[in-house]
Amino acid sequence: MKKILLYLLVLYMAASLCGCASASFSSPEESMEILTIGTADIGGTMYPVGKALARIINQGNSRITVNLSASNGSFTNALALENGEIDLGLISSDIAFSAVNGQDAFAQKPLGNLRIVAAVYPSLSNWMAPSALDIRYVHDLMGKRIGIGPQDSATALTARIVLNTMGIGSGNSTLENCSLEAGASKVSDGSLDAVHGFTGIPINSLSDLSSRFPCTVLQYTPEELDSIVKENPFYYKDVIPAGTYEGQEKDVDTFGIKCLLCVHASMDEELVYELTSILYNSTEQLKEQHPALSSMSKEGFMYDELPIALHPGAERFYKEKGLLHVSAP
Repeated sequence: MKKILLYLLVLYMAASLCGCASASFSSPEESMEILTIGTADIGGTMYPVGKALARIINQGNSRITVNLSASNGSFTNALALENGEIDLGLISSDIAFSAVNGQDAFAQKPLGNLRIVAAVYPSLSNWMAPSALDIRYVHDLMGKRIGIGPQDSATALTARIVLNTMGIGSGNSTLENCSLEAGASKVSDGSLDAVHGFTGIPINSLSDLSSRFPCTVLQYTPEELDSIVKENPFYYKDVIPAGTYEGQEKDVDTFGIKCLLCVHASMDEELVYELTSILYNSTEQLKEQHPALSSMSKEGFMYDELPIALHPGAERFYKEKGLLHVSAP
């Protein structure tokens, strides 16, 4: 009888423990979540940022494994999320807005299922040319050979917007689509005169380029910046601090946009809540992983002034923290 009672007691305790565990996302009884995050080419900032985010999430919950997928960047990631090819994607704010609202390249097929987990870093416009060419301003690139970024990427789109405002185009200059890594390599071997990057700073490929020989970070005039920001309201004025690249002795005024960690609207709310919690509570560690992620620790950066809606799981987390008082757009 004692053995039977002991057996029943053990069964009861086991059932109670399983019942408690099932209420938690971290229950060992539940299956592993294996997720893929879309980044960009390895020469820019999206890839190492995606790697840092994946590492922190993997460390934050043993039931979640995040793998990396290199791509052409924001445009490709938006399509891949909509098609279920990836689970998480890094997408710039302008691309996210256009995708959801059916504008520009998405006019024929809006992607209404994109949702935000958090803004993770600002992308800033960076132009670099060999100092030997004596080019100081972006408008000096008229007639030059320019690496503008990968085809259909936010980097290339932004470069074309900028150059168009200055009257620079394929009719009077050479605009080449190439990865940041390839662009920097071509500037190094002399087959290009300048390269553009639009991502978090410092941009790895540009750091490597400036370490090989003297380079200049090109400037915008105040009037050019005013025009670019006025005509493109998702852009905001920012600064590339002195010392970001080797030989850069002064701050360089530029503009930028937020890069977003996005998911499909159908992703499980509890899973997104957990992802948001891990990221929000790991901002100091993320800053150590990559300097571009330091903005996440600034008040409001992750969840304010976003171009599309937060995922319900992320929105619930921010509201419970008292950070959101109205619904995101």
